[in-house]
Amino acid sequence: MVGLQLKNKPDMTANCPPALTIIIPTYNSIKDLPECLESIHSVLGDLLGTAVVVHVQDGKSTDGTVEYAKNINTKGISFISEQDKGVYDAMNKAIARTKTDWAYFLGSDDRLLPDFRAMPHQLKSTEFIYYANVRFASSGKQYGGVFSPIKLVFRNISHQSMFFPSHILKRNPYSLLYPVKSDWAKNIQLFACVPFKHIDLDVAVYNDEGGLSSTYEDTQFEKDKASIFYESHGYRLKFLCSIAPKITQIFHTATRRKKRSVQNLELPEK
Repeated sequence: MVGLQLKNKPDMTANCPPALTIIIPTYNSIKDLPECLESIHSVLGDLLGTAVVVHVQDGKSTDGTVEYAKNINTKGISFISEQDKGVYDAMNKAIARTKTDWAYFLGSDDRLLPDFRAMPHQLKSTEFIYYANVRFASSGKQYGGVFSPIKLVFRNISHQSMFFPSHILKRNPYSLLYPVKSDWAKNIQLFACVPFKHIDLDVAVYNDEGGLSSTYEDTQFEKDKASIFYESHGYRLKFLCSIAPKITQIFHTATRRKKRSVQNLELPEK
């Protein structure tokens, strides 16, 4: 990642080629993909096929996803199905063929929100990685805000909130060593050498109930996390990373106790 050559972004007008690609990795996603694409079409409207294009990167689905996607005739939506080694391999393959300056990843079980329509106009320089906020599907609560390296120790920036200059990911593909949290590992590394800029918009609904990251653990990432921080940010954050589980445990215990105390105070007198 040393010596990244960043390029300027052209003006985003109707006469320019698309500037942003929404990449949707799929595998047996027939239950979710139609609604996902409908949310994109509903939010983007005339921007779809002009300022923004969609690429569905499928991993040889067998549930009807391929047949459905092949019959999509909407302008600005492309599809390819090929063997891959997991979601991050699919994302790397999609990035390698992306022709726009910007790339954004959306799960087939996620949905765009109306604020997304304003994001293409916020992408002013490919010297930056931009990120916004998401809403949890389970609760509707906002997840996001401004991140720092310290905050990144405790939680990851939601992938569904991030807008990447394509050339950065082409030169720095996701590691296949981490099947669930390779995006977290990559964010740790990129945060050390590329400026990140937060845009206070809610751009997507993130499925926090049935997605990959909410269902499976990534033991290799948890094992390597402190070392990744050390290599990119130095010993101080490596040390913080090593004690982060204990800090998190103390925080959650205190939060539960506070919640119980409030509930007890609210109990009506008998």
